Amino acid sequence: MSPMSELPAWLESFRPDDVLYADAYENTPPHLRALLKTAIAFAFHRWEGNDGELTTERRSRRAGFSRAERSRPADWVLAHVGADFASPARFLATLLPAVLAGVHRIVVISPAPFAPAVATALELSGLEDSFVLNDAQTADVYEDLRAASPDGRVILFPATSGASSAGEKDLMHRAAADGTPLYRDRFAPALLSLYGEKDDDAPTQPSGGEMAERLLWLHPDARLLSEPAPGLDAVYLPEERLTSPHLAPFAAGPGMEACWPGPSPEFFRTRTLAAFLVQENQS
Repeated sequence: MSPMSELPAWLESFRPDDVLYADAYENTPPHLRALLKTAIAFAFHRWEGNDGELTTERRSRRAGFSRAERSRPADWVLAHVGADFASPARFLATLLPAVLAGVHRIVVISPAPFAPAVATALELSGLEDSFVLNDAQTADVYEDLRAASPDGRVILFPATSGASSAGEKDLMHRAAADGTPLYRDRFAPALLSLYGEKDDDAPTQPSGGEMAERLLWLHPDARLLSEPAPGLDAVYLPEERLTSPHLAPFAAGPGMEACWPGPSPEFFRTRTLAAFLVQENQS
């Protein structure tokens, strides 16, 4: 099925004014914008972009099998952002892989105006299709996307409390009933910073207070820990202090705080397999 060429026309009435994004960008301090730009650049460094259809075919008479495997981008992604969700780091880490996978339509919706940090992430990432919709309209856009193509993905960014709104629950249930693959962001991550007071010998490294400020802007719902603990999601420290690679699922050094693991581009691609027996020639 070919990628979607047009969004439902009725959505245009619910697109926020461009001033929202411009103001959010201008009012974000340059050092925080730089963190997001670094995260975007790292995503393109980390993942190899496969934005078209890939086909692998193999026929083996010795093994007796023939196969053809195909991979292509999903036709659309619908991302639902909770009313007070405000983590630009997790937002980018989740949706940039969809861009790298080659998804043609990425639609971002929220029941409330986007938080300034998320609006800044939208501006920097070039994700242009964002809308403010109520619960009924959320159901409508999902059904319209599925009517155009059943090959989509649903992303949920819960509110800061982690509680699901009625619209988010409805979207979750519709996706489950239709078999639409779904990814849900994990709210309130547990973060550990191993930076202390400013070290005069390491002027490029932030102090403990500066790091806490950065982390709470990147993950406003985060739980900042003072020492390693079970359930730790990420640790921030200079590279030379990473003595155990298993301290947390994710570790980052200075300047890389806006990076986050997130899903891989493979989640946003659809695979098909054709398998046959190789018939021997009869003589």
